[in-house]
Amino acid sequence: MTQTIRQTKQLGLLTLGFDDQETGNIDTIKRIFIMAQHPHTHSHAEGCCDHDHGHSHDQNSWPPARRWLLSILIVGVLLVLLRPFIVGQMIVRVTSYSASSSYNDAVRICKKIIAIDGGNKQAWTSLGYAYMDMSQVDMAIPAFEKVLSIDPEDKGAASYELGQAYYAKGEYVRAIACFERVRSAGPRASALLEADVLKYRHGTLGFRNLNSMQDLLGLLLDSYKKTGNTVQAAAVQKEYDFYKNKHSRILF
Repeated sequence: MTQTIRQTKQLGLLTLGFDDQETGNIDTIKRIFIMAQHPHTHSHAEGCCDHDHGHSHDQNSWPPARRWLLSILIVGVLLVLLRPFIVGQMIVRVTSYSASSSYNDAVRICKKIIAIDGGNKQAWTSLGYAYMDMSQVDMAIPAFEKVLSIDPEDKGAASYELGQAYYAKGEYVRAIACFERVRSAGPRASALLEADVLKYRHGTLGFRNLNSMQDLLGLLLDSYKKTGNTVQAAAVQKEYDFYKNKHSRILF
């Protein structure tokens, strides 16, 4: 039981994003556990007049097991109620860290989010981006693959970046599958991809040019050429030329 409550305390602090590098109101969590474990214990200000509470002050009136259970229940309810807000704030921190090129910190916060919300698509995608920015392709691939397991219909940033990761490793067949997943969105593919990329790259692009669809088609074209598929390469070439000639790059 002691081990269980210790793990719950750690989860509570993890959820709030507190660690030895950041400050937080940890005393609040401690008070919650103290109050839960000693429900009949009241603190009195010095000099306060004695009065009858109408109940016993015996701290042993509740068995220890019941006090542990109550403390777990209270913290559990708090985490459920506050989790969306806390995760949202942590995502903001990830974006801030990425924008300042503090990729190790971005990875650390992403892992905290995943620890409490393993199915958070945005956290997994951001984790993959952080690894890509650190040129750790082998670490990025599992993160993006996790996104596709969470959302098999993804045709945005995660599929695009996973394709780039496979391309960088020379796994052109897998890269083609990822790029074609994005391309399969049809006429809306470009708009959907650009919007999804900006969700993760907003604030980090600076004055870089952005035309992810054109870049994707260029990589897809090269992948088909490297695998000897001249028919598909010819089809992609036409589409690539269209984007290159007709679509001006967006300048931020």
